[in-house]
Amino acid sequence: MHANVPQYVDIEDKIAFGLTAKQLLWMGAMIAVLVAAYSLFDRQLFFIVAVFIILIFGTLTFFRPQGVPFLTFLGYVLLFFTKPRNYVWKRIFEKPGTDIKKARELQRKKMEVPRSKKKLPTQSQLRKIAWILDTKK
Repeated sequence: MHANVPQYVDIEDKIAFGLTAKQLLWMGAMIAVLVAAYSLFDRQLFFIVAVFIILIFGTLTFFRPQGVPFLTFLGYVLLFFTKPRNYVWKRIFEKPGTDIKKARELQRKKMEVPRSKKKLPTQSQLRKIAWILDTKK
């Protein structure tokens, strides 16, 4: 049984004027806030406030930093500054009369993973292997 799988699942559908449903909702919200601001403020103050409203809603509608909607990006920024961070720090314990440079070197040597040395075959083992390969087919 064969089933057709949609090809571009992660791309939102354009509904009207080349805008997606989310973008149309943001634009509708902007118009609603502009109408409310027009009824609250006098004409000169409305134009000043309208510029900021259009900038804010335009940013929320069209700006996508790193391919993420701006509102989600703001959430990530908020999480970055509020989330506790875990720092891992290994203290070098100092004894009186010890050199700090030597103590750091000793600590680095203790933390390094020892590398295993490769065992290379000896000359006699190589001759045996060569003889076996030459005589047996």
